[in-house]
Amino acid sequence: LQRGGELQQDVVDIILRNTRMQQSAMGDLSGQMNALDLGVRRMDALLDEYGAETVKAALVALGDRAETLARSEISGMPDGRWEAEDFMDNDGITDEALPVRVALEVQGDKLTLDFTGTAPTYAGPINIARPTAIACCYVAIKHIFPSLPANAGVMRSIDIKIPDNCLLSAEYPLPTGGYTETILRMIDVIFSAAAQAMPEKVVGNAYGTINALSIAGRRPDGKRWVMFSFYGGGHGGSIESDGLNHGSAPISTATIPPAEILESAYPVIFRQWALRDGSGGTGMHRGGLGAVYEIEVMDESAEAFLFGERGRFAPKGIAGGGDAAKNVFHYEQDDGWHEPALTSKMVGIPLKKGQRVRLETPGGGGYGQPSERPAAQVARDVSLGYIDAAAADEAYGTAWREVDQ
Repeated sequence: LQRGGELQQDVVDIILRNTRMQQSAMGDLSGQMNALDLGVRRMDALLDEYGAETVKAALVALGDRAETLARSEISGMPDGRWEAEDFMDNDGITDEALPVRVALEVQGDKLTLDFTGTAPTYAGPINIARPTAIACCYVAIKHIFPSLPANAGVMRSIDIKIPDNCLLSAEYPLPTGGYTETILRMIDVIFSAAAQAMPEKVVGNAYGTINALSIAGRRPDGKRWVMFSFYGGGHGGSIESDGLNHGSAPISTATIPPAEILESAYPVIFRQWALRDGSGGTGMHRGGLGAVYEIEVMDESAEAFLFGERGRFAPKGIAGGGDAAKNVFHYEQDDGWHEPALTSKMVGIPLKKGQRVRLETPGGGGYGQPSERPAAQVARDVSLGYIDAAAADEAYGTAWREVDQ
């Protein structure tokens, strides 16, 4: 991209010719280049102030400290081996569930994550590369032990075993475009395994899909428009509290774009953007609620695709907590509402003006036995519409009906 500090416009032009959204792509590219430039300048300033040897020694010390902290946290876990399994709906091509398995083993201050038994690579873009899988393991560990620093030294005490030719160790030219869905499932199985050893440190499964939904068309002047966004859902309950309603995925700091921004930029209107009643898993601390998004096309025609997950396998509760609601997607055609044959994935959905798509995203898994939830909290959930009365009776009993409202 640069030679001698000069931007190579011919290279940039090639990149931009391979996208329908050149302005957006150039914004991303500029952001990345500027971030790297700032990093270089900040590092140069450190070196100028302290010298190379001091900076190098400090970086080594930070890594060693991170390792010590990680080993201390692992030492606090009981020794043993715990296994967990979950599934991807499919790869978007073949309607076949894909297992993701992990065995979590603790011996002293050493932690092993063994993904033997996970599905092989697939033709659809559900694969991830080994470095991505390792980074995902770090994210899961950071959630379980939030005091650990963002430093590679944390991983020195963690042995990660991923078989070759596995869903989690794909190599070129296998497709990896749907990587977000797979890394979310990796986090889920690590949580489910760790919860067997120390449930007080772990939360129920989050909603487990970014629901990559794209709606695209042409403006009156012939230019393409592409609305590509991701959507929120519920987070899992924990030993301390109920799960977060309608949060972003636990893999980045990205936030969900506001409806006002999307409506102003694209010919769509959100007919509904609301919490999804009853979608959180039951428990002593219930899972957070997912959301309902209903989007209407205002242009003469458009085409949509969805790449999501959790349509067939619900986010799991832990420590006796209930599972959350599954992902649901419908799209409107001349003869009414339809759902994808592959449940959570579909390409080439034709839409006319006035037709809609509707996403009902999963909630989070619950934490702890539902019988331990105070009646007053159940009554509050019912009054807020988080759960209906009949479902509350079934999950929690009828004591909540005696609570003074």
